[in-house]
Amino acid sequence: MILKKLENIIEKGSQFLPPLTSTISNVTNSSDISNPANKTTRIITTSSALTQVITSRDKECDEIVRTKECDEIVRTKECDEIVRMLHETTGDCEPSSLKSKCYSVIGIYGIGGSGKTTLAQHVCSYERTQTNNYFCPIMWVHVSQSFDVGKIYGEMLEAASGKSSHDRVFTMSLGAQSPMQITKLNENDFFKIFMHYALDGVSLDSQELEALQTIGGEIVKKLKGSPLAARLVGARLRKELVAARLRRASYTMFWRIVEEQDLLRDTMGALWWSYQQLDGHVKRCFAYCSMFPPGHEFERDNLVKLWMAEDFIETTRYVEQMENVGQNYFDELVSCSFLQARTNIDGSKNKKFIMHDLLHDLAVRTSGNDCFCVEHGAQMKEFPRDVRHLYVSFYDPRKLTEICKLKRLRTLIIFYGLTIEALECMMKKLKMLRVVQVRVDGQMLMIPHCICDLIHLRGLTCTGFNLRKVHLPRNLDKLYHLQILDLPREGVLEFSRVVNMSDLVSLWHIRNSPYHFSYSDISGFPGIGELKSLRELSDFTVRKEKGYELHQLVNLNKLRGSLRISGLENVESKERALEAKLTEKKHLTTLSLVWSNPGEEVCSPDLQLEIIDSLCPPSLLRELEICGYSGLKYPSWLTQSFRCLQRLEIKECFNLKALPDIGELFIHLHTLALHLPKLEILPRLPDSLKKLDIKQCHSLVLTCVEDVEMIRSLLIEQASHIDSSLNNKLHPEEIDRFANEQPNRFHRIVSDIFGRCDKLLLRLIQGQIRVEDHSQFLFPASMDRLTISDCAITDTVLQNCLRGSTSLTWLSLSGLPFIRSITSEVMDSLAMLHHLCITRCAQLTYLQGLNHLSCLRSLEIYQCPNLRALQEDEKVQVVDAIYINDIPLLPQLLSREGFSSLRELYFMGQKELKEEEEEILRQQFASLMSLRCIVFCKWNRLPDTLVNLTCLQNLGLKRCNIRSLPTLPASLRVLTFNTCDKSFVRTCQMVGHPNYQKIAHVPVKDFFSYE
Repeated sequence: MILKKLENIIEKGSQFLPPLTSTISNVTNSSDISNPANKTTRIITTSSALTQVITSRDKECDEIVRTKECDEIVRTKECDEIVRMLHETTGDCEPSSLKSKCYSVIGIYGIGGSGKTTLAQHVCSYERTQTNNYFCPIMWVHVSQSFDVGKIYGEMLEAASGKSSHDRVFTMSLGAQSPMQITKLNENDFFKIFMHYALDGVSLDSQELEALQTIGGEIVKKLKGSPLAARLVGARLRKELVAARLRRASYTMFWRIVEEQDLLRDTMGALWWSYQQLDGHVKRCFAYCSMFPPGHEFERDNLVKLWMAEDFIETTRYVEQMENVGQNYFDELVSCSFLQARTNIDGSKNKKFIMHDLLHDLAVRTSGNDCFCVEHGAQMKEFPRDVRHLYVSFYDPRKLTEICKLKRLRTLIIFYGLTIEALECMMKKLKMLRVVQVRVDGQMLMIPHCICDLIHLRGLTCTGFNLRKVHLPRNLDKLYHLQILDLPREGVLEFSRVVNMSDLVSLWHIRNSPYHFSYSDISGFPGIGELKSLRELSDFTVRKEKGYELHQLVNLNKLRGSLRISGLENVESKERALEAKLTEKKHLTTLSLVWSNPGEEVCSPDLQLEIIDSLCPPSLLRELEICGYSGLKYPSWLTQSFRCLQRLEIKECFNLKALPDIGELFIHLHTLALHLPKLEILPRLPDSLKKLDIKQCHSLVLTCVEDVEMIRSLLIEQASHIDSSLNNKLHPEEIDRFANEQPNRFHRIVSDIFGRCDKLLLRLIQGQIRVEDHSQFLFPASMDRLTISDCAITDTVLQNCLRGSTSLTWLSLSGLPFIRSITSEVMDSLAMLHHLCITRCAQLTYLQGLNHLSCLRSLEIYQCPNLRALQEDEKVQVVDAIYINDIPLLPQLLSREGFSSLRELYFMGQKELKEEEEEILRQQFASLMSLRCIVFCKWNRLPDTLVNLTCLQNLGLKRCNIRSLPTLPASLRVLTFNTCDKSFVRTCQMVGHPNYQKIAHVPVKDFFSYE
């Protein structure tokens, strides 16, 4: 029965969405699978995309123990064996049906906590570090116990940057002909692991170390070879050793474990012992985590806020002390290994934490009925009537009545699928709610008035796709206990209807999304300075009205995190600016200073300089943004040593011509964005820089003498083709005369040749700009992301820069009129590129060596009219997504292998679809197994041959002018209309209309309008 069920699941996955790879090989073996040691199995799947999925049993998070001390304990033998199996070649496979297993799986099975995940992750990490890119891409996907096929497929697409098998039967049902059982570590290696976690960071003399090693050897015998148990028990003992004033007390704890014979009889027993050592308040916080599904990624600050809202923090002091205590609770769970810092496959850290599945099971047991989680795709269970904390990943309308009966509910988190009507019904019934976190899609969200009756409410968090504004109800100011108002993803909070927000004396966190549409959308509210408890304020907009003055910030010195101050054009003098006292807000890490009408001289440049000089940030700032400033000089405080600054963005500052020595001042800077139309010299860049963004720096010239001569020669060469009356033997000195005598005609010719015609370009061509030799100019070798647009950088300089930028993974070049070629030699040095974008480069003719980009995932090429076709051996060999505005470019850029690897196709700005272009689509994409196509064009019709694209699964139409649909392929799963003709969209939703009939078979249809 189990085997049959698993086969049905696999078949369902094949029917729902075809495999991610287009050419799949698999080998069957007639050997007896009951004895995998007696057979030779070839299990590798090699496709055009070379995708390999490694499936392992339990939780499988992105955590690898990569400390120097533990490197020697890695299961080298098992790791080498898996790598060998992965690199075996396979026979050809011709799938005859959907049940054909044309993929390979290596199943890893063993007891919980034995290190299956660590082993699989180590293999992935090893493969990612190999320069030969044998597998591209390599994906790591967490599969929950609910096993939702659609969700897994989505995660696989996200990961292209296994289901838990409870025994070897599952791994073999997936096609793993040689599942690998993970054996116990040898005693010596297991002892090293335990002692690493028990003694890491503890200062010991030789006598103490010898004594603890003796005791540790006795403890290890009880842990039954479980690395997870060793980590938790060892971490707990280390904490006691570090904290203990007398070593004897710690020795006593060690010996107590040795003497209690049955305490650590299995992994779960060891976990239970570790849990018992936690403080009572920390135990409650740990149990609360069971509300979230296995594999959930926790963020420190967000989880602490939830604990505070639930009154789990034991303190009678102020908010900041409560928050500190909560962070200490969190840190204790981390130090004792109940939570693990999430580590990316490449070994880099991020700010999220995860919990091992066995620890999640323990949390579920300890929480009883207090916490309940409903995962999408899992079998629906009846809610415990006494549940207090509820997490629903996907709302089911059939459960509305049952949820409304949960009178003791304090936490309600619904991740997806909720309607505003259902939310209103719940709020009317669930009067004990303290925390509400919901996602409701739509541009405008009106929070129901009945929320004002939730007198215990502490936290309100709203998210939603395409969310612009969340309108708060009039009587929200009656929620005197409210602490958190949060929009973490999209949109802004609208306060205009609330009677008096300053009555919310407990409010300490107000956050708009950083992805709102414009600063002017933020309404704010008067008298924010009266909220003495405020700790986080993402936005403050200065107005000339009472209650919105900049001095409202004067006493909010406990603000932390990010603060964006917009509307600075409304500040009347430097005295008013000084009243903000920004230097005293020492807990701020990110500051944005914004003039909301860049380019408009609302106040004089001199006044703006005085104002910005008076807004000196705190010295420990990590991120700084200056936007819309119109002063002639940079602020004097920018020359101070902000030793912690990591990100600097100076944008739309239209009068700035120079910047200080950034490379000398900000030695830890990793991100620099400059959008300065009058910037003339690029400052020296720090060696630490990772990301550089140069946009619309129209006055910036990075060239050399030989390139200037080339530009003038190009003008002379092509001018006669545009205007036959001109002599193609035109001498350079005649260019100046021609430009002066017939400026309009000269401008038109320059625009036709170079794609743009601004003053800098004309002055450069006419020799009016002093040309410094930038031919040896280099970007920092550490840089991995580079964007250059709308500035005068020329071939020689750009190619020299790129040759030295071997770490680049992202390169975007746009609006560069003088770039004519990128050579194969340069491309060879950019082998790490994942994303390449080249747009609006009118003179780009040669783009060679794309075949060297073996890690390429997305390619954008449009508005490059002179680009020539590549030689077959130089074309793209593998790419996931391509963005073009000219369909004939596809066969010019992509090899046959490149076509077969393609998964996403974007048409950008193409006006009409021609018959020969339809034929290209039909020929090149008919054999693909999966394709997503987004049309962002003013097409009047879709091609009739679309029905022949049996690979097409996702079709998006944006700003199209079509009125009727052709027959669409049966494979289509998702159809999106975004800002298309309104009457056409209505017909697609009108039952019985031909357009409605043609999309009736599509499961998911979305209609959006931004107008």
